[in-house]
Amino acid sequence: MPHSHSAEGIDQWYTQRIAMNQHSSNGVKDNSLGHPVPLNWIPAPDEPLFNPKRIRIICVGAGFSGLMLAYKLKYEFKLRDAVDLVIYEKNHDIGGTWLENTYPGVACDIPAHVYTFPFEPNPNWSSFYAEGAEIWQYIKQTSIKYGLEERVQLNSKVVEAVWDEKVSRWKVKIQRGHEVSMEEAEVLINGSGILNKWRWPDIEGLHDFRGEVAHSASWDKSIDWAGKRVALIGNGSSAIQILPKVQPTAKSVMNYIRSPTWVAANFAADFTPEGKNFCYSEEQKKSFRENPEELLKLRKDIEHGINHLFMGLIKGTERQLEANTMSKRIMEDRLNHDPELCAKLIPTFEFGCRRISPGEGYLEALQQRNVGCCFDPIQRVTENGIRTVDGEIVDFDIIICATGFDVSFSPFWKLIGRHGSNLAELWEKQPNAYFGMCAPEQPNYFIFNGPNCPIAHGSLLAAIDSTADWILRWCEKIVSENIKSVCVKPDALDDYNVYTQETLKRTVWTGGCRSWFKGGKKDGPVTAMYGGSIIHYKEILESFRVEDFDIEYDSPNRFRFMGNGTTQREVRMEDLAYYVK
Repeated sequence: MPHSHSAEGIDQWYTQRIAMNQHSSNGVKDNSLGHPVPLNWIPAPDEPLFNPKRIRIICVGAGFSGLMLAYKLKYEFKLRDAVDLVIYEKNHDIGGTWLENTYPGVACDIPAHVYTFPFEPNPNWSSFYAEGAEIWQYIKQTSIKYGLEERVQLNSKVVEAVWDEKVSRWKVKIQRGHEVSMEEAEVLINGSGILNKWRWPDIEGLHDFRGEVAHSASWDKSIDWAGKRVALIGNGSSAIQILPKVQPTAKSVMNYIRSPTWVAANFAADFTPEGKNFCYSEEQKKSFRENPEELLKLRKDIEHGINHLFMGLIKGTERQLEANTMSKRIMEDRLNHDPELCAKLIPTFEFGCRRISPGEGYLEALQQRNVGCCFDPIQRVTENGIRTVDGEIVDFDIIICATGFDVSFSPFWKLIGRHGSNLAELWEKQPNAYFGMCAPEQPNYFIFNGPNCPIAHGSLLAAIDSTADWILRWCEKIVSENIKSVCVKPDALDDYNVYTQETLKRTVWTGGCRSWFKGGKKDGPVTAMYGGSIIHYKEILESFRVEDFDIEYDSPNRFRFMGNGTTQREVRMEDLAYYVK
């Protein structure tokens, strides 16, 4: 048998061995000398323990997740020479959501100093909460500094991925302009994120409107709203950021609101003067550059405070009740205790049931003379404006749809796994994944921020960091132990999701609100949120439960990777007394 580690070489050798030998009654084969040979017999390979095979990894998306993976593979993964990583990015540049979202007011509601790659703290943030353009610039500069773009192919959109059981590889179609090519990889990673498939709202007549129509997730920078009559549909995070930017110069703005939402105080507001965003002085930035320990302390203090948020999202706890009371009081104060506005804008459901949306300036903008609120459902869009179900028609020059994304968690490409299973069909009623990272019937497929991940109750970058580590641990195991495929066991997936839905019952996310956490429904299972804290998530991933997976090997004997009895350390002639302390 050749010493090749390729799946084809081993499979070919094993197939030939089966054809040449006859099965005997005791389940073994007879060799040329007439001695019984077990079905799992292999020749001892002349190579050391954990001798790596080469694999190819395809990652979809060059945002924070894909670039985090690229960094860890390049600088932290000890078997980096055995892995060929390519990241396909559908856009013209890296950056993901921070490249795509350019609407007025776009910013991150998490403090900038903890919204960074863990390996690249940034002492030069201009403000406590950074705007989108500055975040994108940080991503770009970091990528250049560490050479992360060398793994990225831009303007390359994945349109289909099919698992080929015969060769244990993903066959992936890539579209570049009008051309489509086929690529193969042993491992497929989805780093495209949750909020990447924006959609127009399902409103009759929307595209018959004669004025300008814009979506917050696909913003046309040429739009000029100065002196114009503007309709703003939605009151989620994007609309809350847009209104304060549009209101000062627009002739009028009508905000169409389907249901109330908690407009919260800023995250980590106790680190800011008066709870509001502020700009760092040049002296402060200089101090952060020259005193890394000072910046580290600030980052740790902010992260600690944000991670405390989870305890306030448990139903009936003192902290949750306090959060409800305090948030209601804050909204009442900012609405100047206007009884009509308070009654319509302050939710009756639990604080945190929908995504918490800090909104500096939003409630204040709603009370300006040129702004109105409409809570009547939209019936249709006319050629000149919007008609609500009560029959009222208002004319506009611009309609802005801040109406969100498709949050079904199915990838934006066609994904066909084992036994022809289509992931979109498997997840049509309810998406379910193993810790948000592994989908049913999809071997060697890993996800950043899949169903029931910790997406909105702690540090997202910390979760992405842990996910990247976990995925690369699997890649290391695949490379060094001659593994053909890994796929989460159906019973483990079922156990995990039954447990998750039970733990989620104690959280505010199962409260009486309509939320994208529940697939846009008022009732039903929570499909977007993890049932524990970020710390809980990080610690359980560190346990690395391989027992929850079906593992197939390149060889008929799983211990072939043990080699000839020597180790890499001995081959490299390194310290052979390393264990003596």
